[in-house]
Amino acid sequence: MNILELIRPGEIKFNRDSIAVLHKNGEISYSELNSLVSKTSLSLYEKGIKENDIITLLFENSLEFIAAFISLWQIGALPVPFNSKLLEKDLNEQVKFLNPKFTIKSKKFQNVSITGKSILIPFDDLPGNDGKIIQPDFSEEKTALILFTSGSSGKPKAVMLSFENLIQSAVIGNKVLNQTSEDKWLASLPFYHIGGFLIIFRALMFGASIIIPDSLSNDDLSESINKHKPTLASLVSNQLKKFVDENFIPPKELRMVLLGGGFSDKELILKAIDKGWKIAKVYGSTETSSFISFMNYEDVKKKPEASGRAISPNKITMTYKGEIVVQSPAVMKGYFNNEENSSKLKNNFYYTGDVGRLDDEGYLFVETKRSDLIISGGENINPIEVENEILFHPKIDEVCVIGIEDNKWGQIVSAAVVLKENNILSENELKDFLKDKLTSFKIPKRIKFVNQIPKSVLGKVQREMVRALLKDLS
Repeated sequence: MNILELIRPGEIKFNRDSIAVLHKNGEISYSELNSLVSKTSLSLYEKGIKENDIITLLFENSLEFIAAFISLWQIGALPVPFNSKLLEKDLNEQVKFLNPKFTIKSKKFQNVSITGKSILIPFDDLPGNDGKIIQPDFSEEKTALILFTSGSSGKPKAVMLSFENLIQSAVIGNKVLNQTSEDKWLASLPFYHIGGFLIIFRALMFGASIIIPDSLSNDDLSESINKHKPTLASLVSNQLKKFVDENFIPPKELRMVLLGGGFSDKELILKAIDKGWKIAKVYGSTETSSFISFMNYEDVKKKPEASGRAISPNKITMTYKGEIVVQSPAVMKGYFNNEENSSKLKNNFYYTGDVGRLDDEGYLFVETKRSDLIISGGENINPIEVENEILFHPKIDEVCVIGIEDNKWGQIVSAAVVLKENNILSENELKDFLKDKLTSFKIPKRIKFVNQIPKSVLGKVQREMVRALLKDLS
């Protein structure tokens, strides 16, 4: 039995003739995808990939990514998709952290220098199906994948999700999505993010189709929407803002658009709904295998600043300090080689680090997205990493990096900088200094040079005072 059949609940029939993926080169049915996976699995097995091997992947959103990923599951290996926007040094830090057996790269990234052994899959010349691989026993408790997310320590945080986590996330989410094999998902987010990856997984589980645009630019997303008429999509606020600003009217077939990825402007959401976007707000994270709360567009119109209610059996509670705590079968197994497991996972509860409140009807309001974490355009950015790179500049004495709410990006990376005595530095000079040290989306868009960083009597940086300083900049 293949992995596609194993991850589906028993009552869901495997329709081999329905379309699995629509992409720039055409379309492929589930039967054809299954054949592609079988051949790819054999190719990878012959290259030496075995059960429990950690395998990193550097791909764009593509059919090849999907085939490679499922093939690794078929062998029993553990896939880890890389963020393809990262600099080579960042990628190699993650390779050092994971120590994978191989990195599989697509042709687009074949010239990216990765430490260790790298391989390309010969998709144009795959072996026949006559070879055999030793297939492992399938266990829902087994780690299915590792996804990187940001943390407060500046060290890599790699989230381990089991097949059970992914299956539960998809099954519970389907209570509100109501997917069928007639649905078509727009692959509108990167596959290396939990939101993008769950698009693949949900489609595989429920036999829906995946539409892969040529790129994630709004022009290519618009073209795919007009051409293929998706029924479901998932966006972050900067994508939605571009659609609204361009007065793009979604087709009637697009029955639901999940909106997550951080701060979302109330006026933007209401304007989008007025233009026909069926916005459903969600709250979740990599650690919770995507969203655990939900509200449909009718409820969004009533409470646009809320992030929905927990979907049963998920539970959301608060600590006395207002920290959001989640109980769900979709909560991660834990972090890979990270000491934060004991502080984040306690007695079957996940402590998110987010601050919020629940109203009398059970709607969640997220008031602070992890005081240290910046979410800009759906990308998780660790401010400590940005601060550390800025401090390498010889003219800089201190810095504090925070996220400032922004209607287009959700948040923008912003920095308050203290120069060493008698030094002069411009904003553009600092940005140029950071160009080869940080991925572009991590470089501060807003910089203010100040005499001192506001601190408490005990020397702790007072981030809200820094936020007030930076908000004054236009």
